[in-house]
Amino acid sequence: MAAARAPVMVLADPGDSPGCVAGLSARHSLGHGVAICLPQPGPGSAQALAGDLLIALGKFPGALAAEHLSRRGRELAGLWLRAEQVQDLVVLRADRLPARCWTSLAALAAAAGTRLWLVVHRAAASPGQLAALARPPAGPRPWRAALAILPGPGKTGPAFPAVPDVEFPLFRAAARRLLDPAAFAYVDAIYLDTRARARACAALLRHEGTEASVGERAAAVLQQLTIDAASAGEVLTRMRAAQAGLFAEGLFLDPSVHAARGWRNNQPRLDHATVTRLRGLADPAAAAAITLTRATGIRPDQLGALRCCDVSDSEAGLSVRTRGVTYRLPARAAGPVRAVVLDRVGTGDVTANREPLFTGAAGAQLTGRQLHKLCSQGATWAGVTLSCSPCWLPDHTVTDLRDAARAVS
Repeated sequence: MAAARAPVMVLADPGDSPGCVAGLSARHSLGHGVAICLPQPGPGSAQALAGDLLIALGKFPGALAAEHLSRRGRELAGLWLRAEQVQDLVVLRADRLPARCWTSLAALAAAAGTRLWLVVHRAAASPGQLAALARPPAGPRPWRAALAILPGPGKTGPAFPAVPDVEFPLFRAAARRLLDPAAFAYVDAIYLDTRARARACAALLRHEGTEASVGERAAAVLQQLTIDAASAGEVLTRMRAAQAGLFAEGLFLDPSVHAARGWRNNQPRLDHATVTRLRGLADPAAAAAITLTRATGIRPDQLGALRCCDVSDSEAGLSVRTRGVTYRLPARAAGPVRAVVLDRVGTGDVTANREPLFTGAAGAQLTGRQLHKLCSQGATWAGVTLSCSPCWLPDHTVTDLRDAARAVS
């Protein structure tokens, strides 16, 4: 984020109106880059402020103490501001905070490239508070002025329609017949986009230049094509589109062999509720390890083998490469992995950093057993399961029809 987006604004609410807190709180949306912080009443210590900031960033109350991270409070608050790419941080009841807290907030926001809004109620900001800012604003602005600048409340899209559970050659026709036109248009746009991307991925399944097996490559392709799904119906839609796209390129993907093992339960790997729970963890390593396990199904020993340079973050999204295949994370779940990278290398060049992504307190690379323990403990705290279904596909579930045709002839 550009440094130009990191000024400090003071907002005035002289009447301490209920509409101010309610109106600004309604703009809270980490997905839109807005965090609303309401400090708890008290003396305004640095530790308490860090805890309040982390709650605004989605962490569970008391997460620092529960995860034995109390000494890292301020550091983690700044790290998660950057990891979640918060563009606007609004602090309500800022007039109750001592001047040193204004200095701390301004420094954290500036380091993260975040615009800081300090809301004072009833009395105006004190001279000491304003002097604590490196660049005091010219004067307070009415609190309603922020409503014209902050992104509006996040709008939730329509619930994904119930789609027919039929095989891929019949799926689109059945959906057109059973859904109303608006629902079908919504489903079909996702289906067509996924089918086109599946066709572009077909070459990966035929490429043997990696150490990954055909099954691992197929799992990676399906992960890339279905990971954005947030409901069972969307998972099924994307799966059928993937089968249709690969079939158009001469590849037959048959997931039916996994029906008895629960692979076709069509549950999303990172639905919104799961992401919210994972965001509640303050420890970047635990949150990232569980997120990657849920998103990809890779084993703890494979997590331990990941290097910082295996993670790439671009406008297209965040991706992780292992064993020659690439997995993708939806934007809503990228924060934890971005956080662990920032925790390891800061804002330096990640692409050339071959240090382990997951390390212990002494900097030693975590073993698979240690990562399994970290994930299990973190999943218990967050209230999620580590994996919703088996991930790896055996090689024989992908058939190259061109090879089969040549064998018959």
